Amino acid sequence: MKKTILATMLTSLFAATAAHSATVYEADGVTLDLFGDVEIQANKATEDNSAKMIHLDDADFGVQAGYVLSDSLSAIAKISVTGEDETGSTNNIDLDEAFVGLSFTQFGTVTIGQQYTIADDIGIANDYAFGINSGYAGVATDGKQVVKYVVDNGNYYFGVSYLLNENAASDDVESIDARLGVRIDALDLTAYLGKADDADQSATSVLLEARYSMDDLELAASVSSLDGYTSAEDSTAFGLAAAYTVDKVTYSGGYSLLDVDGDDDKLNTYFVNAAYAFNSNVTVYGELGGDDSDDSELGYGVGMAVTF
Repeated sequence: MKKTILATMLTSLFAATAAHSATVYEADGVTLDLFGDVEIQANKATEDNSAKMIHLDDADFGVQAGYVLSDSLSAIAKISVTGEDETGSTNNIDLDEAFVGLSFTQFGTVTIGQQYTIADDIGIANDYAFGINSGYAGVATDGKQVVKYVVDNGNYYFGVSYLLNENAASDDVESIDARLGVRIDALDLTAYLGKADDADQSATSVLLEARYSMDDLELAASVSSLDGYTSAEDSTAFGLAAAYTVDKVTYSGGYSLLDVDGDDDKLNTYFVNAAYAFNSNVTVYGELGGDDSDDSELGYGVGMAVTF
């Protein structure tokens, strides 16, 4: 009974890694999982005359643990390190997540420490190298001082995170992000609200996402409105995305329109890709992407990702 309760809690909390984690110990109400991934990518950015490079796009390794305290409560912890190199310079290994929390069978999970905020979940596109725009206010999608609460009962889900003093040079930087979603058969609707404060300036935003799945096809759309720190940052963004899977190949594409107040030109951004999954842990892909900004050209990226 206790093992079942703990497994359910951990799967809900660590949804991003649960599919690729391996349980190395499970006994007497204690579960210990290991997980990791490595992704190497060769690409050329969309900026005119940008250099071609092969770089480490992502590398993570971590441990997650759960301890049953009662039939309805477990203590949880997660720690992971990451390496990333977007510039071709020397790779650095940094602490990615380090947090503890309590998970309740019926009432969700509370975590505190270094972790990702609710804003990190934003995005409708199945992209690897380029992606599309979705205007949103926020100091960061992760931080060292984050308190987060999430709950998901299948039909609806809710989350809120609070980030404090992300900028070490200031005591007045903070942000709060919230998410509310509902699933109706094949339709998944999500609303995000965000507010960020930096000294005497504030930014707020609202973002709506919709996904519809039918067999091997998923369609998605988003719309957002950003009231930035200054009037020059106010914007509206619209996005569309689709993904279609045939056997082991998934074809994806996305498009967004970003309209910044006061700018005569609107920014159109797009990408298309194809990914081949040898299995659930090994994927190779190729992607093209670009936009219609000045001095921009078509970019490309190819890569391989291995999870374990």
